[in-house]
Amino acid sequence: MPRGRCHFALLYEFHEALRREKPEVAELADEHIPEFLAGSTAPDGMRYVGRMGKRATHFYVEDEQDTWGKAVKGMFRAHPDLADPEELSDSDLAMVLGYISHLTADEAFRDVVTTHVHGTEDWRPIIYGLWSLVDELSVGYGKVVEETDQFVRTDRIGFIDCRMVREYLTLVRPWNSEKDPWVLEKVFLKLVNSDLPLEVAKQKWLKNRERAAPFLDASRRSEFVSKSVELAIRESHLFLSGRYT
Repeated sequence: MPRGRCHFALLYEFHEALRREKPEVAELADEHIPEFLAGSTAPDGMRYVGRMGKRATHFYVEDEQDTWGKAVKGMFRAHPDLADPEELSDSDLAMVLGYISHLTADEAFRDVVTTHVHGTEDWRPIIYGLWSLVDELSVGYGKVVEETDQFVRTDRIGFIDCRMVREYLTLVRPWNSEKDPWVLEKVFLKLVNSDLPLEVAKQKWLKNRERAAPFLDASRRSEFVSKSVELAIRESHLFLSGRYT
């Protein structure tokens, strides 16, 4: 599902929606922006650094449709110690809200974008191309590098291992500072330990983006962003109102 830069872009849109609908929550995120940003990358951080599985970090499995649309609920069912917002410090709460944003962004990406790809012959490279294309979403935050560099926690928030998240943020730091899509892709190749020569990898990447482009026109891109924000607002409201306790 989408990579770090895309998640920061969607987190910003969620943050702005909170300003309109729940300004007190947006203010909390403002006060703890390093945790809010880190939370939005935490599922991938624990997956790549901690080698934890998709179910343990994202709370759904792509080939098990009965897990779809239930990621946030699944997280709190698996980890009830995080389900009561009243029991969390403000900084921990900001991180959990960021985590929710990641899960709902992945759900929206599947429901709005990749659902149109499955069934296409040799579909997986198209997904890789889509990951690259959605990394081009505008990140509204002006100081992502500075803010994520301030996340230096090494403790745990329930099952969320802050040390792993910190290590991941260090590995993918160029995602926070660069805009060139090939530079962003090279970060991903390094992350997954690709052994392809760079020129070969670049040609595959260009082909993947070319094949992916028809599946992500401007209308679908806008729908994806809107759906991601809608789900994040809905799930954060359920969480903050104690519905997952």
